[in-house]
Amino acid sequence: MSSQTADIKNSISRYLSMREHSRQELIEKLSKKDFDMHSILECIDEFSVKDLQSDYRYSESYTRSKYNNHKGPNFISASLKSKGISSSTINDVLSSYKEEDWKATAIAALEKKTIYKNIEPNKCKTKQKMFLSGRGFTFRTIEYALNEFWKK
Repeated sequence: MSSQTADIKNSISRYLSMREHSRQELIEKLSKKDFDMHSILECIDEFSVKDLQSDYRYSESYTRSKYNNHKGPNFISASLKSKGISSSTINDVLSSYKEEDWKATAIAALEKKTIYKNIEPNKCKTKQKMFLSGRGFTFRTIEYALNEFWKK
């Protein structure tokens, strides 16, 4: 094993010991270190075959983290795509969350963000729609969350 291969494997091990990484994230980080691309890909493939690196596991972890931070499915999907995750993996991971889950986290996001309390209700609702839209919630979920929020 060349010293470069050993360095690549050590780097991958270090990255994965901190958190899950997508294949694309690892490629980007390692290519910045001027390693040979062919060696990078071989090493990442080896980690994947041994199930030490998994885009699926990364997607589950990322989705759970963003869901807990009150992000919606559109935001999560776009983020995962940008990290090189396949559409089928994204759809599979997101399918473990039900519509009720997204509604609950959208309402939680609204309740956590209370800076609009002192302005006229219609302006407030518009700002809240923009806020939830920016967090990646669907139109239907936004409408539901606003209705529930304003019932209180």
